[in-house]
Amino acid sequence: MRIHNLTQPPVPHEPLDPAKLDFGKIFTPDFFVADYRNGEWVNARIQPVEPFSIHPAATVLHYGQTIFEGLKAFRHANGDIVVFRAEMNAKRLRYSAERLAIPPIDEAFFLEAVDALVENERHYVPAAPGCLYVRPAVIGVDSSLGVKAAGEYIFFILTLPSGPYFKGALTGPGSVDVMLATSVVRAGAGGTGSAKTGGNYAGTLQITERAKKMGCSQVLFLDTTRKVVEELGGMNFFMVQNGRLRTPPLNDIILNGVTRDSLLTLARELGIQTSDAPIPVEEVTNGLKDGSVTELIACGTAAVVTAIRSLTLEDGTKLQPAGATPGPITSRLYEALTNIQYGRKPDTHGWIRKVASVAVEAPVR
Repeated sequence: MRIHNLTQPPVPHEPLDPAKLDFGKIFTPDFFVADYRNGEWVNARIQPVEPFSIHPAATVLHYGQTIFEGLKAFRHANGDIVVFRAEMNAKRLRYSAERLAIPPIDEAFFLEAVDALVENERHYVPAAPGCLYVRPAVIGVDSSLGVKAAGEYIFFILTLPSGPYFKGALTGPGSVDVMLATSVVRAGAGGTGSAKTGGNYAGTLQITERAKKMGCSQVLFLDTTRKVVEELGGMNFFMVQNGRLRTPPLNDIILNGVTRDSLLTLARELGIQTSDAPIPVEEVTNGLKDGSVTELIACGTAAVVTAIRSLTLEDGTKLQPAGATPGPITSRLYEALTNIQYGRKPDTHGWIRKVASVAVEAPVR
């Protein structure tokens, strides 16, 4: 399908300083849109960002038929604009679409749309340690009430120049405090936990607000038995125990994180022993108490690699890893990943794809 560009590459009015770019709040002027009607995706275009006009009975508003992705574009020192592992996002969006009965988006077309929009918005990609966050999404827009899959959809992509997800993480992994949830779970076996759909995140908001009142930025969830660690509300989980990097295995509850997959690969290359076997929650809490757990890590596209400074139980008990935070393995993984993303080290995995090039100092209107 041909993508029609109804815009010209926009230029920011002032320099993009990553230290002043709050994550998720500033959008580039244009976005990508395509419509699904009569059994096919049509009218693919890049146009100025504008509100959608949808009927109050739209499927997405009543039955939550929506999926999304998150990836990043980076500016290298030589002016190259690259995207990181977008192929994995394309596959995951297709998986999520199948799980929610949404018409699939061809992976090659997904990549073409991402590349076209990033190239068009290239002057909005800030230099390191900033990035251009890319948010593809699909929503069902049928104006019909009834629990069924929609017949019409909108596929769109937004781009946002961004600094770090967590404040204070401009020059390294950063660290956050996390609540360990035992009263609620994020997802259950056979559900949609492994799909990237809005409902998974909506269900975490109440406990996350409670966590914030306890001084925590995020929540670590358990499985339905409350015995095994799963993931955070929007990030995968790692811990370092006796020098070994451990993370829960993928299943129909845990999202197949791009950053998670990347870190496992990089850790093995760095000579760090890894494990993706189930992690009983008692091994986490007891390990923090006896000192065998020296690092806790949250990771995701937005958060990159972030140290967990403390784990707070719902009764207020606070547990902390032994040693410095961020720890040495957290820092090594952060450096290894970001060095590839920003072009400071060779990409030997084929994770980086160049989509545009700009002057080292982007023009300012």
